[in-house]
Amino acid sequence: MKVPDRHPRLIVPEVVQTSAMDCGPASLKCVLEGFGIPVSYGRLRESCQTDVDGTSIDTVEEVAMQLGLDAEQIMLPVDYLLSREAGALPAIVVVRLPNGVTHFVVVWRRLGPFVQVMDPATGRRWPTHEQFLSSLYIHVLPVQAATWLQWARSDQFIHPLRRKLNALGLSRRSCADMLGSALKAESWCPLAALEASTRTVEEMVCSGGLPRGKEAARVLGHLFEKGRQNITEGIKAIPSHYWSVRNAPAGPNGEEQVLLQGAVLVHMRGRLSTAQLDAPSGAPRKTIGSPLSPELVAALEEPPSRPGRELLRLLRVDGAVSPIVLGSALFLAAAGVMVEAVLFRSLLGMGRELGLSGQRLGAMAALVGFLAGLLLLEFPIAAGLLGMGRHLESRLRIAFLQKIPRLGDRYFHSRLNSDMAERSHLIHRVRLLPQLGGELLRGSFELILTAAAIIWLDPGTAPIAILAAVFALALPLLAQPLLAERDLRLRSHVGALSRFYLDAFLGLVPVRTHGAERAMRREHEGLLMEWGRAGLGLQRAVVWIEGLQFLAGFALAAWLLLNHVGRFGDSGGTLLLVYWALSLPVLGQEVAIIAWQYPAHRNVTLRLLEPMGAIEDMEVDQPRDTQQSAQPVVPARSSRAMSLSFENVSVRVAGHTILRDIDLKVEAGDHVAVVGVSGAGKSSLVGVLLGWHRPAGGNVLVDGLTLDGARLEKLRQETAWVEPAVHLWNRSLFDNLRYGAPADAVPSGMLLEQSNLRELLAKLPEGLQTKLGEGGALVSGGEGQRVRLARAMLKPDVRLAILDEPFRGLDRRQRRDLLTCARKHWQEVTLLCITHDVSETLAFPRVLVMEKGRIVESGLPAQLASVAGSRYRTMLEAEGSVRKDLWSSSDWRHLRLEEGRLTETAMRGS
Repeated sequence: MKVPDRHPRLIVPEVVQTSAMDCGPASLKCVLEGFGIPVSYGRLRESCQTDVDGTSIDTVEEVAMQLGLDAEQIMLPVDYLLSREAGALPAIVVVRLPNGVTHFVVVWRRLGPFVQVMDPATGRRWPTHEQFLSSLYIHVLPVQAATWLQWARSDQFIHPLRRKLNALGLSRRSCADMLGSALKAESWCPLAALEASTRTVEEMVCSGGLPRGKEAARVLGHLFEKGRQNITEGIKAIPSHYWSVRNAPAGPNGEEQVLLQGAVLVHMRGRLSTAQLDAPSGAPRKTIGSPLSPELVAALEEPPSRPGRELLRLLRVDGAVSPIVLGSALFLAAAGVMVEAVLFRSLLGMGRELGLSGQRLGAMAALVGFLAGLLLLEFPIAAGLLGMGRHLESRLRIAFLQKIPRLGDRYFHSRLNSDMAERSHLIHRVRLLPQLGGELLRGSFELILTAAAIIWLDPGTAPIAILAAVFALALPLLAQPLLAERDLRLRSHVGALSRFYLDAFLGLVPVRTHGAERAMRREHEGLLMEWGRAGLGLQRAVVWIEGLQFLAGFALAAWLLLNHVGRFGDSGGTLLLVYWALSLPVLGQEVAIIAWQYPAHRNVTLRLLEPMGAIEDMEVDQPRDTQQSAQPVVPARSSRAMSLSFENVSVRVAGHTILRDIDLKVEAGDHVAVVGVSGAGKSSLVGVLLGWHRPAGGNVLVDGLTLDGARLEKLRQETAWVEPAVHLWNRSLFDNLRYGAPADAVPSGMLLEQSNLRELLAKLPEGLQTKLGEGGALVSGGEGQRVRLARAMLKPDVRLAILDEPFRGLDRRQRRDLLTCARKHWQEVTLLCITHDVSETLAFPRVLVMEKGRIVESGLPAQLASVAGSRYRTMLEAEGSVRKDLWSSSDWRHLRLEEGRLTETAMRGS
């Protein structure tokens, strides 16, 4: 049996959250990596947006155990959390932010007066004990007194308490006597009184109001005796905030209860053994061995991202000839610089060696020709590197654009729009990578050749020259992980800041309506401060490393020169040696500056490659697709329609079940209405067919085949979907109507008539060529709905029509007429219509009533309406009552807005 690794890394890994809701997956990623379990942060985020609730401490504990950690959620008194005797670290702890919101942080270990904390909002930090404890979220929980007493008698409670007593200067016998008397008692009161008394006296000693030793022991004994004999008197004598447990009202069955207050945390004992991971689901800890969701499986199985390898793979598409030629040209250019230095040194003795003017002229011509050759060599090098950059960017853009349409809807729901926009925008920076690599290669060649030239000039300085060259190359490489971590932290904060410039604008009207500008500014300022700290931290690290390299490089150069002069004096090659020796630290600095740009480009590439490695819907469902491939196809009643079947389907989003136990069968060509209050699960039901949600349980069949993989893509192609959220583009009405239709599709007059667009067409200044504005801003809400309906009607080969509140913003008469036209247009097609107009569903052959994620009624509308007490009848009566008693009431004035004019009309029934 594999022994679990209970020794975490010395330094906690740093994971910075992308958004404010990601502290759960970021903390999980941190602790898993700290115990040597590699996991994908992106996949964890997706799982927390779908199958599990990443904001729940219970879910964090469950997922940690499923992924291989021995985790347990506990509550501890605040001052016990950092105690070595309690053994509670490492742990994920709940803290309270200055704005009052709760937040997860990872508390890794204690080092003297400091605590190593990984805060997903800011990164790794080292607060003092007092600073960290003051930020904890204090939770109060009623528990059975017997349960608390059982835990209080364990080592996790007794050992920290004994340490506190010893720290107060009590003798070993006094400690044993007090603990013994408290442990022998059958009630919880003595142990609680001893702990509260100890905490009170400890505070007095720390503030200087009471000396350690006998005086502290005397006061402690007095308080303990008062609390042990009468808990009510003890509570009066000891302030309430020193008690971690107090008496509480009796439980529902009359059992004695206490109120426990303290810090909430998930303690990580270490990695689970193989035997523990293979434990049956009936084991005492139910999450061990439980099946993982596809996202969690992907999080474990996804290999670590290696952007360097992926970039090299993209570059190898053009073959190896071009990189080899460029590498050779860079080596020749670097060697030319060495030869250039030797030639310039020889100019100093040219007058003595070359006496004739013709010889001097020939030497100068040769030198000029050599320099011209070096200059000409730069042109193909620059062109080759620029070409490689363009090809790399083009391939990455093509791969990015090909991948985006294949990603599931849940991938985008788990990420900020601004984050995805920033990734796409930063692709242009990838073209700089070949140039960066070329400069790094040239600098390395020059550094190595300079060291070789120094050794050739003075072999006795070989050890110093080699040491200087190795140090100049090694230090930038050794500093890469440190700088990469800080650069990624900075970029994560930049991504979080960008949502204020894009996502927040989408909610600009609600922000101004509710007067939330100050709150937005405060939130932005908080993120801006963290971004500033991250930037200063990165620059601070760069300055320290540059300073170290500068001092060490010039110290080695001075040592090399002193060594040479001490042995040879002022020889003829001394000037050249001085030049090359002083070039070593300068070349090292150039190599370092280039190398330190790599983390920024690596992190940009890493963020670009992350979507390309995301799981597609077809990949997730491939195993189920194989299993169902042998299922027979159920023949449809009409080739233009499809049959649908939900078999005990449940759907979970962010750990919450939004659909449960859905059993539904829709025959091909049926028209079904779906009604229910807001939040009943109507849109979520059709969202399963559209691919928004994946069933957590049960099965969805389309024409008798399981809906997964390629079948979902085919279903989307055969589905007409009308919903207010369907986007209208800032293009002409003609282009908006043809969006998603074949190139030869043209809206006909009958289509415009069916969708009631002739009136809108008459108002548009340029007819069908009039642009509608971004999101249809230049048309009203009702007109936009008619455009969406016409777009769906223009789509050919439709076998399923989904109407989700399709006529919102239109009056009742228009809604009734358009629904009639839509049903006539798709009379041979399976149709699902979600509506809040209950009376309009009376014309349907079947209606479903949903409530709290379940189908509570199904059948003919007339039959359901005739059943007294049915939900459908209740909704019909409520709608009629509103129309009769409210809208027709004389208490209301009736104002009509038409063609820009507001008129008051006489009261009439609707």
